[in-house]
Amino acid sequence: MIRLPDEQDVLATLERVASPPTVPYHEWRALDAIAAELTRLGIVPTRDRYGQLSVHIGRGSAKRSLAFVAHTDHPGFELADVDGARGVARFRGGIDPKYFVGSFPLVVHRDGVADGHRAMGSGYVHDPVLPDWSAGYCEIRAERPLAVGDWAVLDVPAFERRGNELYLRSADDLAGCALILSTLAALRDETRPFSVHAIFTRAEEAGLFGARLVAEDGSLPRDAYIVSVEASNSRYAPAGAGIVIRAGDYHNTFSNEAERFLRVAQERLTARGIATQRRLLPGGTCESSAFVRLGWVATGIALPNTGYHNAGADGSLVPEMIRVEDLLSGIALSAEAAIAAAADEEESWWPDVRVVPEEIRERLVRSASIHDTDTSAP
Repeated sequence: MIRLPDEQDVLATLERVASPPTVPYHEWRALDAIAAELTRLGIVPTRDRYGQLSVHIGRGSAKRSLAFVAHTDHPGFELADVDGARGVARFRGGIDPKYFVGSFPLVVHRDGVADGHRAMGSGYVHDPVLPDWSAGYCEIRAERPLAVGDWAVLDVPAFERRGNELYLRSADDLAGCALILSTLAALRDETRPFSVHAIFTRAEEAGLFGARLVAEDGSLPRDAYIVSVEASNSRYAPAGAGIVIRAGDYHNTFSNEAERFLRVAQERLTARGIATQRRLLPGGTCESSAFVRLGWVATGIALPNTGYHNAGADGSLVPEMIRVEDLLSGIALSAEAAIAAAADEEESWWPDVRVVPEEIRERLVRSASIHDTDTSAP
């Protein structure tokens, strides 16, 4: 079985990756944090023309590769018009307008400038626009002069642990990115064959754009099986019950063939007492949909995320929350699935149903013949 990274190492990776602020089109700090983690693991990433990071690690001769995909952005605001320290900002992503009633605290950032500054948003107007999905806009009043292209995140804790609960400003999907990084760490000392790609994409919240570019451009081997790694709404799968094997999302059903390796891994984890779940998660559209619609073989996993898109149960804006045990479960599942894919393994029960036993076949034929004889008389 896979030897998992130490829990404290996993949480340290998560904190470093999930703490940087990020919104669609301004993911550079998160990408830099991910690149630093890859360097720490001794892995040199490739950066594509869109700024997205990818790596491949492997050992031996693998029959099948898995490609784990996670996005580096999170819903937030981008300044579209400014007048001194006041401006109008578009919200990049999706959220129910009721969460922006009244005023709400923000932190404004500028690409290439280290420090952010506090601001207040107010007067939110629901006004969806395409193609770069924006649900609406608001007015921002800041401490300092603003510039078009500045961007803002919610002023909530970036990372905070309370027992087994991990509160993050951007669990969706920086926790998914950290899960992949810890999976790569888990595979470093593995002696069995495996082949794993990892892709860290941009602009998912604005329209799955980064994943769509990877799929359109064929940036991965066409025979690799895609595994979207998300932090998805716990309304559809409870937090604390393990990583979710995702059979589909709001728009698409994923591949049974790709999911097979996740289920093989699930069997192994069950034998070790590690909890997992399998669910259809209809609360959103993940990056596997971008690949499925373009003919790729894809599946997904998800961390149950309480406070998804920072939407609190009481109507307030809150940090997202995932649980430690679900994160560790996801790392174990991903690493074991990579080993199963390399060996092209099947679930233990599946060979029993692939071919009907000959004695059952003959029994059904005999009974059908008797029935035909009994009913053929006038």
